[in-house]
Amino acid sequence: MGFRSGFVISSTSFLFGIIFIASIYDFPLLYFSSLSDSAVEAAERFYLSLFHAPVAVSALLHGMIGLGLIGLVAKLHRWSEMAKYFDGGSLVLFMGAVCMYLGVAVPNLRLISDPTNLKLLLSSAIQTQRQSQLEAFEKGESDFKPSDGPMTQDERVAAIRIVSASNSICAVLLLGVLVLQISEWYLERQEAIEAENRRKKQAKELADAKKDK
Repeated sequence: MGFRSGFVISSTSFLFGIIFIASIYDFPLLYFSSLSDSAVEAAERFYLSLFHAPVAVSALLHGMIGLGLIGLVAKLHRWSEMAKYFDGGSLVLFMGAVCMYLGVAVPNLRLISDPTNLKLLLSSAIQTQRQSQLEAFEKGESDFKPSDGPMTQDERVAAIRIVSASNSICAVLLLGVLVLQISEWYLERQEAIEAENRRKKQAKELADAKKDK
């Protein structure tokens, strides 16, 4: 396993570890039958502490993301048959996780941090939820009319759950990256073993042919 694969696996494992820690707070919000206020408050405190962490923490997180992308692009640059499928697939999955982080988690974390900021609200998933609820209200399919002001408490809970759901999706994508990278390493190892066995067999046949002469 080369340093490029090491970049990818170390980066993916680091990010997967962060999501695993977050899952302690995510599971009660997503998979438990009853949603308690204590679970919501614990998840909110965790995400806000992570969001307001020192710059070094943010730099480490984004640096590890960049390390994974550099490793995948460097591996894909070989453009072999194996690289096209395994590294190309890994790059797609990794970019999917990055897009989920940048497009879903970050905007909603900013909104949770500043719930009265209407500009942040317009770029979050809560605004999409409000539009769907408003359309249902105007069609007479629902009696609930969403607020057009700052984020409500129910929407605050929904934003935290959206972040938790995006983490679950990122975990699945990163797990796919690890599976593809380990599979590629295993196949390359098997090919190397087979090539070495063929080389030994050919060397033996050549030695036997010389003896016969």
